Amino acid sequence: MTIEYRQTRDFTEEDFRRLFLSVGWESVRYPKRLVTAMRNSTHVISAWDGDRMIGLVSALDVGAATASMSVTASASTTTTRRW
Repeated sequence: MTIEYRQTRDFTEEDFRRLFLSVGWESVRYPKRLVTAMRNSTHVISAWDGDRMIGLVSALDVGAATASMSVTASASTTTTRRW
């Protein structure tokens, strides 16, 4: 498995559906909201195995002393990690 890290906001609802299903998160029921949230985040880095998104970190920065970070990850198609 070769993992490529990308700083992009070019996601599809299917990318989120697969990723969030792999970690068992209920927010998978709202893929449009997830796409909107990531496109509006200050910083987004995603991990890809080929054309499959396998990890995601996002941050919101207010430009001062406060920031918020969110991490979602799935190590592979056979192993799941929750961070």
